[in-house]
Amino acid sequence: MPGTCPHRDLMDRFFRPRSVAIIGLSRTTGEGSFNILENLLNYGYPGQVYPVNPHAAEILGVPCYPCVDELPVTPDLAIITLPRHLVPGVVGDCARKGIKAVILVTQGFAETDAEGIRLQEEFLAALASSGTRLLGPNTLGTVNAFDGFSSSFTPMRRADPLPTGMICQTGFFLAVNLAPSVGLGLGVDVGNAVDLGVVEFLDYLGGDDRVEVIALHLEGLGDGRRFCEVASEVTRHKPVLALKTGRSAAGAAAAGSHTGSLAGEDAVYDAAFRQAGVLRLSGVDELDDVVKAFLHLPPLRGNRLAIVTATGGGGIMAVDACAGHGIEVARLSGDTLAALKAIGPPWFEPGNPMDVWPAAIGKPYPLVFAEIFTRILNDPNVDAVLCIGGAVVSTGTDLADFIEAAAALQRDKPVVWWVQGQDAPRIAARVEKSRKVAVYPSPDRAVRALALLHRYYSAIRGRRPEPPATLEGIDALKARELLRREAGYLGPAVFDLLAAYGIAVAPWAATASPAEAGRLAGVIGYPVAVKGYGAGLVHKTERGAVILGLTTRREVERAAADLLGRTPAEGLLVQKYFAGGHEVILGGKQDPQFGPVVLYGAGGVHTEILADVSLGLAPLSVAEGRRLLEETRFSRILAGTRGQSPGDQGALLDTLLRLSRLIADHPPIAEIDLNPVLVFSQGCVTVDARVRRGEEE
Repeated sequence: MPGTCPHRDLMDRFFRPRSVAIIGLSRTTGEGSFNILENLLNYGYPGQVYPVNPHAAEILGVPCYPCVDELPVTPDLAIITLPRHLVPGVVGDCARKGIKAVILVTQGFAETDAEGIRLQEEFLAALASSGTRLLGPNTLGTVNAFDGFSSSFTPMRRADPLPTGMICQTGFFLAVNLAPSVGLGLGVDVGNAVDLGVVEFLDYLGGDDRVEVIALHLEGLGDGRRFCEVASEVTRHKPVLALKTGRSAAGAAAAGSHTGSLAGEDAVYDAAFRQAGVLRLSGVDELDDVVKAFLHLPPLRGNRLAIVTATGGGGIMAVDACAGHGIEVARLSGDTLAALKAIGPPWFEPGNPMDVWPAAIGKPYPLVFAEIFTRILNDPNVDAVLCIGGAVVSTGTDLADFIEAAAALQRDKPVVWWVQGQDAPRIAARVEKSRKVAVYPSPDRAVRALALLHRYYSAIRGRRPEPPATLEGIDALKARELLRREAGYLGPAVFDLLAAYGIAVAPWAATASPAEAGRLAGVIGYPVAVKGYGAGLVHKTERGAVILGLTTRREVERAAADLLGRTPAEGLLVQKYFAGGHEVILGGKQDPQFGPVVLYGAGGVHTEILADVSLGLAPLSVAEGRRLLEETRFSRILAGTRGQSPGDQGALLDTLLRLSRLIADHPPIAEIDLNPVLVFSQGCVTVDARVRRGEEE
């Protein structure tokens, strides 16, 4: 279960402190003053507050103290808002006073200049071995609408809290009514996260029973592996939604300058979130939409959607949205279709989408809508219903009231509503207050939210993490020794490295002599390929350093001499040549946030052009390995199409799992490419590979 946060009592001090010291509190109050004490009192904080300001006897009627040492008690939490040059000394004062939780509002540290770096190192040194933990710098801190606490220097209006938690790397989400912060229960701006960060607060919110859904805004992560461990546990019990910014190269650079965080490759974040069960979202609107779905709707375990619409055009839009988000348009049962046909005129042919207007000709529209909606909602072939229509009020019958009541009676099926009209915002707010129906401004946004609801309840909630695959025939000591012999890119020893992990490679031999190349070709067996290798031939094909399909000794000797004469080859590789097979690429790298990562996709000379790849964190489980193979477009080709025989996916999976173990076991491997790996109907073989060695183990 979540809630295993090892320092929960300490973390509580950031959200529900019994007493707070505000150090550096301004004497200016009123509108535009950004006075933390004033905001805290207006927010309804019930605890004790101790302002620290040597130039004031009291502020807003609350007695002030000249310094931390003269506080009459040791408060649970200290909030520091001082010029940066004073911060190291005051952090040290808090640690000596025994204050275990500190929120540092001040900015201008390691994210700015050399002096900021020095001051940050100084205040972190003051924390060392003290047991005091720090949130920030450059943060609004925390918000707890359940218990009436906010450390924000911007005024916040306390509303009835919803069971939501948010962790963000910008105070913007907490400072304004930016969805999904409206009605937020618990929130934290981690700021520059030089001590406590996303991982610790995710662990904490995961264990709070008042929080049903957690939203994340991330610019970067320091310890990606630890994040995945915590998120994998939390997502088994409650959804975690992530808005990761910095997707583009320009965005990634901006993220680094804003928080000092390092932004990893976007595709690696995708892979990490998927393995951890985190639902990645594309923007603020989607974040709001999906939070709403989890707060208002019951679990969606099937993906069959019925569409009840007041407009045929709207129904077509909804069908298009289903196709775009992997939601199935439900096939209504025979009983339902017969009952619907009896409602309309003789020529009426019901279906899905179900256009209500033809059936309502000459009848009270709301009553017909209610009957049709109820029939479809109760159909056993339907898992959820999307309503499309305006907010119609006629003869005391309000569709909003009806939809809300119907959804309440059938709580095992989500009901979403695309409502139009000038009165739509008011109607939407009233309906959603019941937390039984979710209202969206378009069918695409409604269906997209349902798709993520379905993904969570069908594939993430309750799942148990699988251990890495168990593999035999691995010689890790031999691999370590091979990696110690060479720096930079490995030469032909790369094939010995792969063989040490049981990865099948094309038979090969290395030489520097054309004559010896001819002799070795006869030993290996024709046909063969001759390749040049060396520091200047990392990309051999582009440099013309690969000659394939040689069938005689004379051809081999001529090819070898030619390669040595026109390329910067340091030596020659003679290798068994295999024709046919499906070409795939397997690769790996050490990611700065997430550690060892593996890649699979369409291979050969068009790898970069096709860009049809999937990624996973190494070492892979068997299930994750299968997922990588299945989620590329190339998987359909590998399965056998247009007369081509299918590839041996079992052998390919084994190779992928072994590669994932190799890069996980040996951090000195900075990058590794197996391209191409030829996949035959039986077995697969690596015919080219390169490894770039990084630091010593």
